Amino acid sequence: MSFVLDAGDFLSRLDRTEHGAERAATQAMEDNVDDLARIAQNIAPIKKGILRRGMKKKVTLTRNRLIGEVSFRAVENGFNYAIWTHEADYNLGPTSAQAGGTDGYTVGNKYLERPLKGEAEKYIKNVANAVGEELR
Repeated sequence: MSFVLDAGDFLSRLDRTEHGAERAATQAMEDNVDDLARIAQNIAPIKKGILRRGMKKKVTLTRNRLIGEVSFRAVENGFNYAIWTHEADYNLGPTSAQAGGTDGYTVGNKYLERPLKGEAEKYIKNVANAVGEELR
């Protein structure tokens, strides 16, 4: 007794599903990065606007990792005050003090860390839900 199994259709569908799941995860991560960038940009201290304009975002998909990045860079006279304004404790200037913040976060230091920690569960669920929808 013998039989022939043509797995071509199955493997083709499996390949499409895998690529669909990758695309869904990447899109969800891009949405998460956009959201984190929006919040962080709106709660970063503001004096001249250089810090807020110095925000960059990036999503990278490698073979076994999906990485979302949000960063700030603000250099004046050789000093990167994006790091200082994020890490130091200080009194806000008048413009920053009058800015309202967003999404329940106030303007001030740790403008990347606070929303990342606060929204992390939502971001994880966004990726999981997107992949889950694609696999159904």
